[in-house]
Amino acid sequence: MPDAPRFPSALIDAAEFARLLSISKPTIWRLREAGKLPPAIALTSQCVRWRRDAVLAWIEAGCPAATASESQKGKKPE
Repeated sequence: MPDAPRFPSALIDAAEFARLLSISKPTIWRLREAGKLPPAIALTSQCVRWRRDAVLAWIEAGCPAATASESQKGKKPE
């Protein structure tokens, strides 16, 4: 049976987000806390992900700061 085609995950973690922007993971958390990233999805209190399509669209738009209602401020997972 042939291998199933590999598709990129619909959600990305902080490490992948940081790689896309060529910055460090701690910088991702600082930007998130400052409300400068697209909204994240908290899967658990320790597991935060971003929608890949939303992140790519955000990058294409020039990385605009999120509005207060869009940002999901909070503590980074420890």
